[in-house]
Parts: sequence; structure tokens; C-alpha cells
Amino acid sequence: MAEYAQRGLADMAEALRLSLDYFALGETEFLRRWLPDRGSELSRQTTPESWREIVESLKNPAQRALVADTRDNTNVLVLAGPGSGKTRVLVHRIAYLIQVRRENPRGILALAYNRHAAVEIRRRLADLVGDDSRGVLVLTCHAMAMRLVGTSFSERAERAERPDSEQFQEIIKQATALLRGEGLETDEAEETRSRLLEGFRWILVDEYQDIGHEEYDLISALSGRTQSDDDSKLTMFAVGDDDQNIYAFKGSSVKFIRNFEQDYQAKPEYLTDNYRSTRHIIEASNAVIKPAKNRLKDDHEIRINKARSKDPLGGQWAKRDPVGRGKVQILPVRGDPISQAQAAMHEFRRLQSLAEDWDWSGCAVLAREWKYLEPVRSICELEGIPVQMANENLPSIWHLRETQSLLNWLRKRDSRLIRDAGLRSWHSQQPEGPWIELLQQAIESHELEVGSAEVPVDTFIEWLAEWGREARKRQRGLLLSTAHRGKGLEFDHVIVLDGGWDNEGRNEDSDASRRLYYVSMTRARHSLGLVSLDRPNPFQSVLQDSPAVIWRESADLSPPEPELARRYRQLSLGDVYLSFAGNESANHRIHRAISKLSPGDPLTVRQQSEPWELLDLRGVVVGRLAMSFQPPVGMVCTSASVWAIATWKRSYSDPEYQAKLKCDMWEVVLPELIFEPSAPHGRRSARTSTHQISSHKPGTS
Repeated sequence: MAEYAQRGLADMAEALRLSLDYFALGETEFLRRWLPDRGSELSRQTTPESWREIVESLKNPAQRALVADTRDNTNVLVLAGPGSGKTRVLVHRIAYLIQVRRENPRGILALAYNRHAAVEIRRRLADLVGDDSRGVLVLTCHAMAMRLVGTSFSERAERAERPDSEQFQEIIKQATALLRGEGLETDEAEETRSRLLEGFRWILVDEYQDIGHEEYDLISALSGRTQSDDDSKLTMFAVGDDDQNIYAFKGSSVKFIRNFEQDYQAKPEYLTDNYRSTRHIIEASNAVIKPAKNRLKDDHEIRINKARSKDPLGGQWAKRDPVGRGKVQILPVRGDPISQAQAAMHEFRRLQSLAEDWDWSGCAVLAREWKYLEPVRSICELEGIPVQMANENLPSIWHLRETQSLLNWLRKRDSRLIRDAGLRSWHSQQPEGPWIELLQQAIESHELEVGSAEVPVDTFIEWLAEWGREARKRQRGLLLSTAHRGKGLEFDHVIVLDGGWDNEGRNEDSDASRRLYYVSMTRARHSLGLVSLDRPNPFQSVLQDSPAVIWRESADLSPPEPELARRYRQLSLGDVYLSFAGNESANHRIHRAISKLSPGDPLTVRQQSEPWELLDLRGVVVGRLAMSFQPPVGMVCTSASVWAIATWKRSYSDPEYQAKLKCDMWEVVLPELIFEPSAPHGRRSARTSTHQISSHKPGTS
């Protein structure tokens, strides 16, 4: 019809002849006469526009080949380097299956490493295929397991179980046993698996290198890897990079991606064009990872993508920066972690002076351990630089006052259905605050998944419980993060701190720290600085003669301010006495006092005897720390503020204590405490007196 319309616009008589031949000639003769050389286009079950958007928009031939693979029942492993567009390929592959292969979206399962990645896959897929994306099941392994066994995130959130707890791992084991039909006769086991996975044909797995033993078994059971009947197997498409396996301490193992070829009879495909970093950053990163043993991409070095191959080796900063000239910079420091924090910020301020469009939200300082980041935060707060700690221990999102307010509003509504417009309306009526802002992110993420559709309130509550397990604050300034936490992110400018890189963690092999350092380096787009303390960094020696690297002279640093020795402690539910306010009746003044507190409000810390107590500015005791809380050795608490307000219930407490409680629900103050080294000349501290501690409002911390 499209061809008829186009010809009709040019010559109506010819269009009529085309119409007559369509009914008179056979298909082969008609195509030969009217549409020669267009057989492959006509064989596609999609529009030319859709084909261009899904396939031809990918300028990399390797990406196009993977997305438009026409083979049936063929498992694929994509070994994708950093910045190579692996998530884009996975999303476009799903779109190809839906729009070109005309596969049922409900027959496609995509597994992501975390909820953040799952939301990103959904967002991109919706941009490509619209409403069809909602039929695709995009979940984490934990979420898939919980669906299979029929348990609830919200129930476990009520009990404040950690996302990586043994209980969650046990659920994955239960789901795997269910799929395998353990304890059932063969026929019954096959029937159970068919019922659970009815309609599924494709399984796509992102970040395959980060799966652990339980996830490996679950994916194997989902795919039907050990099934004798080929018709009962799902087709696997896995994406990963063994060079970026960094979560061994959580149970992940690089051996699973290394065994994929044997497990699934899959020949590896490679994505090695980097679309993120400058050539200098790529070459330096390649040099650092090259000595690692048993690499799957040993003969497939990462390179800059073709479209940027003629760019300056240092990108746009080759000319902008007369000192670094766009090269990776080794920043030597004589001294301690405070000195390296000064050196890092000195370098960032130098770069800032060269850029009119400088944005701290495009910058990050990464470190092996949190303790190296604390002096950087102190510098930022002293100098008014917006800063955000990507703290791995956010308070339980579910138990926050703000979340419970939302849940109460949802449960009291007359309608049992909700649209995101209604959620936005609730949000607009709330007072400003960091946790309300976090809930705004949740609402926006939910809207990406469901659009304007109405969903049952209970469905949204369950979704929120899962989302809250891995929530991240949106970056609002210079991000300070551990290397582990920075995985999956990218920044214009990155500085990697020294210290701790020679440590070997639980379950880690000898190359684990090298891979982690490599991941840190590859987060950078435009500039990368690597701090070097007095002792040699184990991974910088390979850069000694690299033309991509410049070794700077030590910066001339001013004597550090005393505040740079501060330590910051944001306390969790496990650090405070949860039942403290619950021991008082509902009309006791402690409840009124806590209700008036908000995040950022100053507190007083008092210690008469262990444990410490928290007071508001009127002197009302509003909380008590747990007996197990230990302040940093040799330091005194000099400042305290409200970090968050959580809620707690009688039903959460152990049964033997419930009868002693005097109210059914109460609030719990979670403070942020700031410590400084003990003064040698009788300085008063929170450990020895009752006093007003200087307040602070971290705001973006």
C-alpha cells in the first residue's frame, strides 16, 4: 500500500498498473517487476522507520549484528567492555524481538543486577517500543525469585531485613528448587516448571559477571540448561565483562561468566568500542587491567569508537588544560589521607578554573574505603562546595517517617487504585526534605514503568518496598563514593584516591583489587586523576612509561584545617535503642518533641553513663543510642543533627518485650554524628559532659 501511494503521487496510471499486477501475477514475478532488490526489506515484519530506529541507529557493526541476529535457539554471550553500549545492545535486542521478530513481549524475561539497572532498561525500552515494553518482565534475580515462591517485599521490609541477608538468598534457593521440581516425580516436576514459565521463550541477563552461586542456579533453572527436551529451554542472551567482576565479597564469582561458553554452548561475541572515555583514559585503563590473569578479552583490547578516532587523544581537555593536556594524571602526595584529600580538591579547583561550564554534579571522588573520603567531605563543607556521600547504608527507606506517611495516605484512600498523577499530587503537598525528594525519585521511576495506567494500591506498595531496597539519591554535587558503589555510573571528571588497594577481601582472588581499580578508572569521560601516596600504588607502576599518562609534581598544599580530621557517622536502626520512645505512653512529651524534628535539625548529645542520649534544643531527651554503638577511637563528638526519623511498632519488637511497651507505634531519631580528634588540653566532649553541640545542616550529605 505504501508503494502504491508513493507511485500514485508521481504517476496515477503506473500506480493502477501496479495494483492490477498485484492481483494478476505471482509473488515472485510481482516482486521482480515492481520491487527489485528489496527482498530483505520486505521480509522484515516491521516498518522501515522501526528498523532504522532499532537496528540502523546502531553505528557499530558488532552491535547491529548482535541485535539483528536471526538465529533460533542460539545462546549468546556478549563480552562488553566499559562504555561499549552493552545496555543499549540488550535493550535494542529486546526491541528487535518484539518489533521485528514479532515475539510476544510477555515471552521475554530480562534480569538486571539491581533495581536501578532494571528501571533504566525499562526506560530505554519504552522509548523504543512504547506500550509494548510493559509486557516485558524486567526484574532483579531477587524479585523474580520472590514472584516464583509468592512472598512479599513489603512483608520483609516491615521486618527491616537487609537486601543481602541470608533470608533473601534462601528465597532464591527456594525458587530454584521449585523450578527444578525437587521432591516431585518427573512428570509433576515438568508440569510445575511449564506452569511457572508458561509462555516464556527468551531470557536476557545483564551484568552476568556479577552473579553468585544462588543466582547462577536460578538462571540455570529458568533457562532449562539441564533439561533434556530442547523445546523446554529458553534462549539465553547474556551480557557481561569479567574484567568488571568486583562483588566477590557479596558472593559473586567470575567463574560463572568464564564457564558460560561450556554451560550454554555459546561462542562469545565482543563489544570493545568505548563510547565514553578519551583515548588516553582508555589506554591507561587497558594497561592497568592487562596483567590480570585468565581474562576472556585478553586478545580483544578496548579501543575508542570509530566516530571519535580522529579526536585529540585527550579529548576536549587536550587544549583546554595546559598542564594535564588531557592525559591521565598521577597526583603524588607526601603525607596522609588528609593530604591526599587536599590534593584531590586542589586539582578539581584547578580544573574548575579552566571551565566556564563546570558542574560539580558531573564529578566524583572514588576510593577503596569510606575513611579516605571523609576529609574530602570536610573540605567541601568548609569551602561551600556541594557534596554528596553515596553512602551504602541508607536508613531503611520503608521505615522512614515520609514513607510511612505515604503508605498511610494510600491505605486510607477510598479507591484501591492509584495513578502516578495521584502520587505526584500527594508529593506536592509535603514539606521539602531529603527523604521527600527521594520519594519523588521513586514516583518518577514508577511512572517510567507503568505510565499513566491505574494500578492497585497493593501493587504499588509492593513495588515501593522493592525499589527502596536499592534506592540511590540523585546526584546534587560532587559525589564521594567507594569504587564498589560507583559501578555502573559515569562522570565527566574523576579522581581516584590511594589507600587500601592492596587489601584482599573475603572470597576475592588476587586480581580482585586490580579489577576494582580498573572499574574506578573507566568511570571517567573527560579527565582522570590518580592520587599516589608515599608508598607505591600496586597498579600505577604499569603506567610509568605510558604516553597516555603524565606524572605531576607534588602540589604545594597549605597546612590542613583541624576540621579535616573529622569523621562522620550516619547511624542506622541497629545503632539506636529502637524501643526508647515506645517505653513511654502516647501522650508523653517525647512523642511531641520527636514529631517536631526534621532532617538537619540540630541535636545535643549527652552521656551520663553508657549509652549516649540525644536531646533536642529544648532539652527533651528524644533518643538513646544502642549499647553496642562504638564511637571512633580517640575522637570526641563535636556536632550532631537529625539524619532521619524512622517509625517503629510494638509488633516489630521481640515478643518478650512487647508487653512492656506503652504504645503501639512511635518514632525513632536517627542522628548524624561528627567526631574530631580528642584535644590534649582538657577540651570538653560529649563523652564527659552534657552540652550543646554545634549544629550543622548537611543538606546534600
